[in-house]
Amino acid sequence: MQRRPVSYCESCGRPIHGKPFRAEVDGVEMELCLGCYTKMSSSGRAKPLRSQPRTAQSYKPRRRLPGIRGIEALEIVTDYAERIKRAREERGWPLSVLAEKLRISESLLRKIESGKYKPPIELARKMESLLRVKLVVPSEEPEEFEAEPPTDITLGDIVVIRREEE
Repeated sequence: MQRRPVSYCESCGRPIHGKPFRAEVDGVEMELCLGCYTKMSSSGRAKPLRSQPRTAQSYKPRRRLPGIRGIEALEIVTDYAERIKRAREERGWPLSVLAEKLRISESLLRKIESGKYKPPIELARKMESLLRVKLVVPSEEPEEFEAEPPTDITLGDIVVIRREEE
């Protein structure tokens, strides 16, 4: 009887008993233990990898639904913070209840309700269905991407390369 070599979870470092879970976590392929895979997949960070990559023969393009021509640009209403807070208070829910239903932290919900953090479209859709308020609307103007000069300082801005003078 051959023993499998011990593999370790690339997230927590513990030995993996049994078959490791292969998943994509934040764009990186990793081998995870059951515990890390469960936590990360429930939060949406880990996506299971297929056992074999798709080949040209196994790939079947998805059928387009009639009436849908392209992806519509969506945006969140400007007064999202007031709408969310008002709807939560009308239902008599404390922050903790809504945060639990949305599966986010209370501090994040507090930031959203104060207008300091704009929720992503997926989270806004969840809030719409739970609170029965309109938060996501089609964008009026097409998004234009202009190259702006970077405002953040990078490591390259700080490092001074010393070269031996010849």
